[in-house]
Amino acid sequence: MLLIIDINHGALDIAKEYYNLDHRDIFIWDIYGKLKKDKNILKKYSEIIKYFNIIPPENKPDFSKYGEVIAPIHCPIDWDFTSFHDATSEIIRIKYNNLYKKFIEITGVKGKTTTTELIYHILSKEYNVFINNSNRGSITPVSVLNSINLLNEKNTLDSYDIFIFEVSLGITSCRYGALINILENYPIGGGLRDSLIAKMSSMKNAERAYINRRVFEEYSYRNFKDIKLNNLIEIDDKDIEILSKYPLRYRYNGRVIEFNKKLFGTHYIENSLFAINICKNFMDLDGIINRIPSFKIKNRMNIISHNPLIIENINPGLDVKAMDHAINDFKGAFNRGIIVIGGDFGCTCEEIDVERLVNVVKKYNKYFKFIFTGPLGRELREYVGGTYLDKLDNFYKKYPSANTLILYRKSIN
Repeated sequence: MLLIIDINHGALDIAKEYYNLDHRDIFIWDIYGKLKKDKNILKKYSEIIKYFNIIPPENKPDFSKYGEVIAPIHCPIDWDFTSFHDATSEIIRIKYNNLYKKFIEITGVKGKTTTTELIYHILSKEYNVFINNSNRGSITPVSVLNSINLLNEKNTLDSYDIFIFEVSLGITSCRYGALINILENYPIGGGLRDSLIAKMSSMKNAERAYINRRVFEEYSYRNFKDIKLNNLIEIDDKDIEILSKYPLRYRYNGRVIEFNKKLFGTHYIENSLFAINICKNFMDLDGIINRIPSFKIKNRMNIISHNPLIIENINPGLDVKAMDHAINDFKGAFNRGIIVIGGDFGCTCEEIDVERLVNVVKKYNKYFKFIFTGPLGRELREYVGGTYLDKLDNFYKKYPSANTLILYRKSIN
C-alpha cells in the first residue's frame, strides 16, 4: 500500500502518476482538509479520485501499515518518508527517461525568480527555452512534473532545448542545480526538520551542483558530511569587485559586468554569478556578458523614475533580511531620501517578523524619512511612529521630492 500526504501541495497529481504506473491501493491523507475548502478539486480530478482512498485530516493514519509514505519535505510527520522532490524525480525518469538532463533548477531563499529569469534571458537568444517560476505559476516540486506533462500533451515537449525551473525547498532531478543562498534557516515540518538540510539534501538530484560558498562558511561543512554532492561547484561573491552600486557594475575574473539602469540592488550580483556560471555550459562568456545589460524583470527591484529616483520592490516574499539588504544598498548609493515600507501579511507561508523589522527601521531612522502603508505599515507605526498612509496609491499621488525606495509586500496574481 502507498500513502501520499497533502492534497494542498500536489498529492493527487502524484497519486495519479503512480496509478497510471500500475500502483494500486493508494491512500491519500488530506492533512489540511483541502477537499472541504476547495470543492473544485473534486471536479478537476473526477476521473481519477474515485480510485483513491481519501483519509480526512482528523484521522491520522498508522504509517507502519504502508509500504511507502510520500509527502512534501515540510510535512509535519515524524516518519521516514519519500519527499515530493524525490517522488517527482522518480516519475519523470520513468516516464521521460533522460529528459531531466535538459533541466536547470534553482532553489534557495531569495533570488530564485530573478536567477531563473536571467538564465532564461541569456540562453533564449540561442536556444528554445521553457521556463517556469513564481512569475508564471506554482513552484512546488510537483509543478515540474505538471509542466512537462502539459507540454507533452500539447506535443511541444521535443521543441525545447532547455527547461528552467524555480523550485521551492530543494530541487528534483536535473543536469544543473543551484542553491543560491540560505539567508535564513527556518524550521519546517512542525520543527522536526529545517529548510537548510532539506535544500542541501535535494542537491544530490543534480548532476552538477552549484552552491553558494557562504552556505558552507556560515553553517559549517560538518552539517553536510552525510550529504553526497555530485560535481560540486562553489560560487563565491568574494571574487568580485563592485565598481558602481548604481548603475550596478562589477568586475569578475577580469571582466566587467554591467546591468540595466532600471535595476537596483547588489543582490543582482549573486543572482548573476550563478547565471553566468550555469550559462557557461551552453555559451561563451562574451555572449553571456553581452546579454546582461538588456535584462529587466517585473515585480522585483525596479527603477520607475529617475528624477528623483524611485525604486520599487513589490514582492510577496519580502522578509526582514531582504528589506534590510535593500535599505543598506539604498544607503550606500544615496545616504538620504525616503523609505516607504508596507503591504500585507499572509502573502507567503514565510510570515514577516514585525519586531525584527522594527529594529531595521530604527537602524536607518537617522538617514531616511520613513512612510508606512497598508496593514504591515500600520503595525510598524505603533512601534516607531511616523507618517502612515492607508494605501500605497496615496503615496504615488503626491510626487516624492527625494530619492525613494518602496518596499511593499503584495501577493502577485
